[in-house]
Amino acid sequence: MPTVREPHVAVWRLFDLADEIDTDRVAGTRFALRRSRSGAVRLEEPPVELDLGDHDFAGRMGRLRARVYPFGVVALAWRVRLGERLPWGELESAALELVDAPGLDAWMRERLAPLRRELAPALARPLTAPGEEGFYAVHVQGFEPELSADALLQELDPAPLVLGERVAASAQLRADLARHAFSYSTGDLALLGFDGVFIYDQEGIWDVADLVEWVHAELLELEYYDGVLARALEGAPQVLRELGWGRYGRLARLRRNLMERRAEITEVQTRLAGALRITEDLFYARIHRDATEVYGAAELAGAVQAKLQALNAIYQMVSEEMQFRRSQAVEVAILALIALEVVWVLLGRM
Repeated sequence: MPTVREPHVAVWRLFDLADEIDTDRVAGTRFALRRSRSGAVRLEEPPVELDLGDHDFAGRMGRLRARVYPFGVVALAWRVRLGERLPWGELESAALELVDAPGLDAWMRERLAPLRRELAPALARPLTAPGEEGFYAVHVQGFEPELSADALLQELDPAPLVLGERVAASAQLRADLARHAFSYSTGDLALLGFDGVFIYDQEGIWDVADLVEWVHAELLELEYYDGVLARALEGAPQVLRELGWGRYGRLARLRRNLMERRAEITEVQTRLAGALRITEDLFYARIHRDATEVYGAAELAGAVQAKLQALNAIYQMVSEEMQFRRSQAVEVAILALIALEVVWVLLGRM
């Protein structure tokens, strides 16, 4: 088995803290991918990075970094260097032991607490129960003896490193994982799994993990607004069933609520669609597109769109019902005036 050079493991936890975060009020540096060509990757409003220093957990010392996104998400990444060199088998054992360490989730939430207090002035409409996502990445800079990306996939089994468990991968599983493997040259490899990412990069660049983090941040935002839409759709039928002739005000409130939710979700969709644009970098574009499929962001975006269409249909129905009731009210008023005039005329003849 070969030896790997500069092995690292990084663990991410992402938290949806608020509807928005005013990143101009956060003291830090703006994020940028290290390898992208000028203009190839455009960030509408890059998140702000904060270096939170060295932190110890489970007998390992690692560097903690926070990234603050303008759409309300904070990503914590704890990166641990496992040594200068490590046999492949020991890398697998050390990585799986670290990402499965008991108490890791609670420890990451404890690291979030002081940062959340620090960010409080910049949070717009904080959430009482923040959503949470997580993943990890295993990163190496080389092999002894040297291995190309193709040879790595043929001679080694990286499945446990991206699946988070020791498993003897079947031919079918290896073929499935190979569909999510990307190489720009013979000396680099990115392999996306549902729980983890394996990165072989001779320059020690983590751009692939940064793209995966971005997708998880989008996923958190979509999950929150999927819930918002679900609650709006759940309440509408009950209001419609209980409507009577004296419930115009309740109908108007329902219409106003639906209109607000529709405007809110449409704004979020527009913001997410323009937040990250990859136009001239095919390698990163393929990784980002595949990550949205692997981690369910594309499927969830479709579910949000379907719910939004249902909300639009209910909004249209409610608007038509309100128009019908206004028309009926006008007709009743006209008839009442006619009746009153008839009575007035009859009384005048008596």
